[in-house]
Amino acid sequence: MNEHAHDELLEQLAEEYEPELLTLETQDGGELTLEVLSQLSYGGAEYLVAAEYTEEEKESTALYFFEEKEDALYPVEDEELLDTLLEIFSILNEDEEDE
Repeated sequence: MNEHAHDELLEQLAEEYEPELLTLETQDGGELTLEVLSQLSYGGAEYLVAAEYTEEEKESTALYFFEEKEDALYPVEDEELLDTLLEIFSILNEDEEDE
């Protein structure tokens, strides 16, 4: 594939990309819109990794980890589990960036 065709394909994919969004109510009654970045399976449980959604690129953003149970999401609060999930997510992202 030549460089021009590659650039056109990337542009087309970017135009077609629609993020998976989820809106949560904050403790103060506001709303927080998150973009789901990944779904992980670990230790027999399912987890979602999300970041605050914005249409602008940010250099860094906070990640949110949720456990999926019975059609509900629960924030992961265990520090050791958070570290493990972050490590798994980072490894998976490294693999995607190498492609």
